Amino acid sequence: MRLRRLRLRNHRNYAQLDLTPGPAVNVFIGPNGQGKTNLLEAVAMLALSSSPRARRELELVGPAGPGSTIDAEVESGATARSIAITLEVEGERARRTIEVDGVRRRAFDLPGHFRVVLFWPDDLGLVKAGPELRRRFLNQMLVQVNSGYARALGGLRRILEQRNSLLKRIAAGEGGNDVLEAWNHELVEVGTQIIDARAKAVKDLEPEAARCHAQIAAGERLEIQYLGPPENLAEAVHNSLAEDLRRGTTSVGPHRDDLRVLLKLAEAALIERRAGERPVLLLDDVLSELDGERRAALLQEIADGGQVVITSVEAGPFPPELIATAMVWTVNEGMIQACG
Repeated sequence: MRLRRLRLRNHRNYAQLDLTPGPAVNVFIGPNGQGKTNLLEAVAMLALSSSPRARRELELVGPAGPGSTIDAEVESGATARSIAITLEVEGERARRTIEVDGVRRRAFDLPGHFRVVLFWPDDLGLVKAGPELRRRFLNQMLVQVNSGYARALGGLRRILEQRNSLLKRIAAGEGGNDVLEAWNHELVEVGTQIIDARAKAVKDLEPEAARCHAQIAAGERLEIQYLGPPENLAEAVHNSLAEDLRRGTTSVGPHRDDLRVLLKLAEAALIERRAGERPVLLLDDVLSELDGERRAALLQEIADGGQVVITSVEAGPFPPELIATAMVWTVNEGMIQACG
């Protein structure tokens, strides 16, 4: 998997950008606040269809006009394709349009055409953060390798919205009991698809996570465990009805799942095994968060092959032999220049 060319127009602080990264390690160096993270965000959107960090798409549109574009040429095996994501501002919202090879696509149809593993500094808090971050980790991985997973996630959001609204109506004495069972059935059906996919992914992740962690953390042992809903989801949904009516929200389902521990490099290994090729690795200023031994082990792991895009405030953390073979760029106020 490779990003061959990236063009940005009015994305965040990039008024115009036309970038041709190298096929191996690409290092982007610059002070904080200059656009390094915005660059990785744009590349990630090509795989995920939406931003992994923005709460509203309006935040992605820069000050130079009422719209923005991410336009890229990507390569998967012997297949080359173009992906474009356009945002047009309409009032207080931004309308998103996605095209693959010039053909309009829905958001849940995009994942799988281009695959990335994105590692933010926040990902170092996967163990200590709340379960929402760990569910998002699983979702961002699975939409790229499981056909139908993105559609199932969209279905779950719709079901929860409708069921929660119905619970509030029933609790207020406005009726609707007759259709509650239909939404329960859909919750169990779609929820089971998501739960099964997550459980299998965690099982596949476990040996890779242990291997990667042992290599980077000097032999320390790492275990991961999927903490999903009860085995009989239909019974659990039925038994939670009284509590759901009291709270006006759905308390049982895959939207409440959790993981005990995770490691990002295992995600790359799993995607490579399932998709048959290594995803593009995107690492945003993570070296500054690691000690010298772990930093060296991580750089050795990512330099073994495939395309890597890594950002840093300075060149100091990188060994000279890696810099000598990498493409190195400077980032300053939304402008990117090649070094040397």
